[in-house]
Amino acid sequence: MCAGAGREAQLANPQPEQADRKPSPPVSALALVTADLEQLASELLEILNTPDASARVTTQLQANYAAAPYRVWELSAQYLLYRSRAHEALAVFWALYERILQDQVKTKNRSHKGAPLVFISDCFLQLGFPVHAKRYLMLALCEDALQEKGEIDPQKHGVYFRLVWQHGHTDAEVRQYARDAYDRAQKMTNEARLFPEAVLQNLEDDWLIEVPSPSEASGYRINTIYARYLLERLGEGTGQALESLAAYLMSCMPGCRVRRRSRTKSTDYDLVCAMEGFDIDFRSEFGRYFVCECKDWSRLANFTVMAKFCRVLDSTKARFGILFSKNGISGAGKTTDAEREQLKVFQDRGIVIIVLGLADLERVASGFNLVSLLRRQYETVRLDLTTPRRRRRKAASTPSKP
Repeated sequence: MCAGAGREAQLANPQPEQADRKPSPPVSALALVTADLEQLASELLEILNTPDASARVTTQLQANYAAAPYRVWELSAQYLLYRSRAHEALAVFWALYERILQDQVKTKNRSHKGAPLVFISDCFLQLGFPVHAKRYLMLALCEDALQEKGEIDPQKHGVYFRLVWQHGHTDAEVRQYARDAYDRAQKMTNEARLFPEAVLQNLEDDWLIEVPSPSEASGYRINTIYARYLLERLGEGTGQALESLAAYLMSCMPGCRVRRRSRTKSTDYDLVCAMEGFDIDFRSEFGRYFVCECKDWSRLANFTVMAKFCRVLDSTKARFGILFSKNGISGAGKTTDAEREQLKVFQDRGIVIIVLGLADLERVASGFNLVSLLRRQYETVRLDLTTPRRRRRKAASTPSKP
């Protein structure tokens, strides 16, 4: 059963008092959680009131409450959340989510992950991150849809009232999303269905109606276990693994709407991205739309690839593009061939093309902030900066003084 049942459901759906009874004073969610913790894991309450609570309590949970059910995990994180320590609560809920995912990868059996995903959404909502909050609710909806074969029970699933009450979706929309998620999942491999992120990637993105708040502009969080799953499938021959990975990484950037495999009468776009809501940081220079090209090749992307990609961007009047090339581009570090064309494209036409290779993808898949990486790459091309790699090579070629 997903979060929202039990005591939390009672708080979210209060029952009217009987006419012949005197109304009882309200009981806070924090008081309920505290009472449950005192019964199940009283030793954690002292830890939860310390400044470094999230790190310490996560260590204790992993050591002493490692097996399902994970009620003590949820209560510990809820305690922090209800005390307005959302960042710390998020860390505990995230550790729980990763633990379940890791168990899935080992056993190859799907476990229901709706509860931590719903509470992760609650953490983001308290932090004022509306886009993140919505994404994790939709991931929870995908989990519930797989668990209940496309059905959603408003009395059972906490994701329902959150999507309807907090985000304004209609009953019909929520139920249709659940049916679509279940139907799309049936066409996926058993291994892919372990990840709600894979299911959500196969849904239309009409649910994405929020725009990022200023406070979440640079926020970036991905499921690194899912990213590694996709990364390990690069080189499978069709190029779809790299497209899926690129689409996932880009879609986790707040305000970036991603569409895969869009076709025109003259060309195919691997990824079309639309930026929504930003007008203050470097991403405001991307323009409304930009295109990504994916090359899951065993060789370098050469001058011809860069020139053709430039032509695609030119034809769409885009000022920005990303070339995902597993093995990089020719002339890298020498300012020749494809790298030379990359710089000339900006100097001649004002188009910035960023290249992300395997090392970059591995870095982001390990948890590095994609927004920070894009900023550095963007400034390197736009300002013609010397990269650390070039400086190291230059230093290595200079004879040392005796």
